[in-house]
Amino acid sequence: MIRSQTDIPLERDAASRMLPWIIAIMVYLAALAIAGTLTLSQVIRSWSVAGTGTLTVQVPFGDSAAKTEALAERAASVLRETPGISRVRVLSRQDVAGLVKPWLGPAEQTAGLPLPALIDASVVGGASIDLAALSRRLAGIAPGATVEDHKKWLDKLVGFARSIWLVTLLVVAMILLAAVVTVIFTTRTGLRIHYRVIEVLHLIGAHDRYISRQFERQAVMLSLKGALVGVLLAVLTVVALAHLAAQVDLIRAPRLVFSVWQWGLFVLVPIVAGLVALYTARLTVLRTLGRLT
Repeated sequence: MIRSQTDIPLERDAASRMLPWIIAIMVYLAALAIAGTLTLSQVIRSWSVAGTGTLTVQVPFGDSAAKTEALAERAASVLRETPGISRVRVLSRQDVAGLVKPWLGPAEQTAGLPLPALIDASVVGGASIDLAALSRRLAGIAPGATVEDHKKWLDKLVGFARSIWLVTLLVVAMILLAAVVTVIFTTRTGLRIHYRVIEVLHLIGAHDRYISRQFERQAVMLSLKGALVGVLLAVLTVVALAHLAAQVDLIRAPRLVFSVWQWGLFVLVPIVAGLVALYTARLTVLRTLGRLT
């Protein structure tokens, strides 16, 4: 595979000259799909941990901020007395203002707004709480108070994210299949173009594996060239997106940061592309020549 000598002028084929560009585009798309899969995995893991065993109670704004805080403290006392709840924290007005800052602006602009009071409560692992009964008790103390169970809606959100994750894996598989088809087409085109040369090689005693190795070497070299370009462009795109994501403060989402082994997956993409090209070209040549003999 590392010899430069070849008896078949494959480098002159138009189809071979197009192969690196096609592989580069496919590898670029596959690498971006892999980046999306890794990011979704981080998001799913973060959401699953963040939404486990937490409740949020919202107390509507009363006649004044002082009355709202008093109602929130009474609701917090009910929560502390509820079996299964381990920690209760009433968010300060500054904390609530910080939550709505992306939409309503800095705290100075929301100073006079009738913001509700929020209470964050932690549920003991495995504990079962009757949310309907708890909501009725809280509504009796603070009219209009609502209890939000993060786990219910996060389970739906995580399920949707997992569906997208499976779709991205399917996209990677489809791109891999398209790459295989492209190498098969290019190899068969080369076999047709150089059919006479191959016949002469057979007449002088060349075996099918000798001919196959020349097609394999050409396919691997061209695929590696295209794959390296595609991966480099994909990494630059991911880094640019990560930089843009770091500037956006609209959603509290996990940062787009990959670990060493995750970045290593991008390094493996050209290797996988070369191996796919190698074995695809080998099987295509041997099966085609096998039918001719």
